[in-house]
Amino acid sequence: MRTLHPFPMAVGLAILVVASAPGARATGYYLGEVDAVANGRALAVAARLEEPSTVFYNPAGLAFLKGFNLAVGGTAVLPSFAYSDPEGRRPSEKAVFEVTMIPHLYASYTFGESAAVGFGFNAPFGLSLKWPVGFAGEGVSAGVDMKMPTIHVGGAFRPIPQVSVGATLRVVPATLEMLQRFQTVSDAGDLVYGFAHLGANAVGVGGSFGITARPIERLHLGFSYMSRMKFTFKGSGALYPGDGVSDTSVFHDQGGQAEMTTPDILSFGVGYQFLENLYFEFDFNYTLWSVYKELKVAFDNDPSGVLTSQGVQKKDWKDTPTFRLSGEYRPIPAVAVRLGGGYDVSPAPDSTLGPELPDANRIFVNLGGGYLYAPLGLKIDVAYTLVLFRPRTVTSSSGNPFPATYKTTAHLLGFTAGVHF
Repeated sequence: MRTLHPFPMAVGLAILVVASAPGARATGYYLGEVDAVANGRALAVAARLEEPSTVFYNPAGLAFLKGFNLAVGGTAVLPSFAYSDPEGRRPSEKAVFEVTMIPHLYASYTFGESAAVGFGFNAPFGLSLKWPVGFAGEGVSAGVDMKMPTIHVGGAFRPIPQVSVGATLRVVPATLEMLQRFQTVSDAGDLVYGFAHLGANAVGVGGSFGITARPIERLHLGFSYMSRMKFTFKGSGALYPGDGVSDTSVFHDQGGQAEMTTPDILSFGVGYQFLENLYFEFDFNYTLWSVYKELKVAFDNDPSGVLTSQGVQKKDWKDTPTFRLSGEYRPIPAVAVRLGGGYDVSPAPDSTLGPELPDANRIFVNLGGGYLYAPLGLKIDVAYTLVLFRPRTVTSSSGNPFPATYKTTAHLLGFTAGVHF
């Protein structure tokens, strides 16, 4: 009698759904740091962002820009994930170190003083996580590589000089590769490795809406709403039970699908220009993660019913806040210095936390700077973000099947080059 690790296809699609669910950087692997100016200001930009990237952060800001604006750049993400067993029964491991580059491109054009259009391309879900061979949790997740390029098309209008409203259409194609390793016993009684490799894709469509207002001189107010998006993920999986295992009634190549809905995201910002060259802003984000209660997976060819019966996983995520504070100082008009930081709250309860997404509450600190060469309208901005995840331990007493302690940090380096005329 051999033993097989349960439902790798279900786990694979679960990883896809978890890893692709967006939030305001407080949740999962969504990274809003896809513009160096916004990065340097800790993403506290809902009330004011005089960059074409506002089409992503708050489309209402487009109408406060002037002329034509173009910006292009990228963010390098350098994460570090470490696992240890709180019960001391399994060896500690670190995830394979990889640098991920997240590109971005934005453009905007303002018609006169009251209307503007904008376009954006970024990839806020462009992260990967791989664990080495022999990792104790490789039966849950040995690696995931997920890409979600996002296209934004938006516009804004100022009905009165002090107020702007805007909206954006988002189109999000998603692709995923997932690897899971598990041990099984061959027909000859030998312990061998099997694997499951999953490829899946989906397209989501959503939108965003925003308002910015400058009711009195120096005061900036902003609100943005990013809608939920529904994805129907369809994948094909190669499932191999291991060398010398003849029974493939359960573990054989097949397809599967799962539906999921990403949460709504609300952002509120208030900023004040204390001096002509000194601006501060505080933002509050709230992500409605409670929409993600469970994952249901359907399989195309599961005559035994084993995979399908195991294809329902409770998640029970909770709604989460994020707090951000930033300042920008211009010692001279051509130079900007930025500083910010904040606190994120993880939505995942202890009972459902796993190595495919070892999330935790986190503190982040942001630094940035920029230079404008006014004669040609050229500018360049750079930013650095340090994300410190609080160490998190989950035990079997919480109902988690994989007790673990996770320690995570991340460094983000961003640059954006732009032109205005």
